Amino acid sequence: MRSSILILLATAALALPHALEARKSDREQPMAVRSDRQVGGMGDDDSIVLSGNVVIEQGSLKVDAARATVERRDGAVVRVLLEGAPVRIRQLDERGEPIDASASRVSYAPDDEIMVLSGSARVVQKRGELTAETIRYNLDTGQVDSGGDGNRVQMIIQPKARAAAN
Repeated sequence: MRSSILILLATAALALPHALEARKSDREQPMAVRSDRQVGGMGDDDSIVLSGNVVIEQGSLKVDAARATVERRDGAVVRVLLEGAPVRIRQLDERGEPIDASASRVSYAPDDEIMVLSGSARVVQKRGELTAETIRYNLDTGQVDSGGDGNRVQMIIQPKARAAAN
């Protein structure tokens, strides 16, 4: 049961917006989770809270957070919440290029397949950068919805690299 909770934490971290096209092979790698403290039950309706220097590593994925909360209902994970100052997620994409995301909170609801990065949310990759107070990502459709909370959305899009001359 503990390993399924840890896998969900990593899945939440892996499932960031299209800008974060995570390396799929990372999900098949062993996961290491460390924290200063873990409190909670292992029952079907319990929550588990990891706190203090939470680090999750799996393949090229690395997540740093101050706190991670996993809520379960009827044996299923219903919500994962990562909190920090900020939460930081780093990973390589399928092309081996680095992706860096950060936010004060990252929330994932598996039933809705929605991930929300909030509080100075930022996603940076080689092709550009997206900054907003809130970034919502639908894992089913790939739809990204940023802003709409009274704050501005900022994007920097780098030009596509030109093919090398023959």
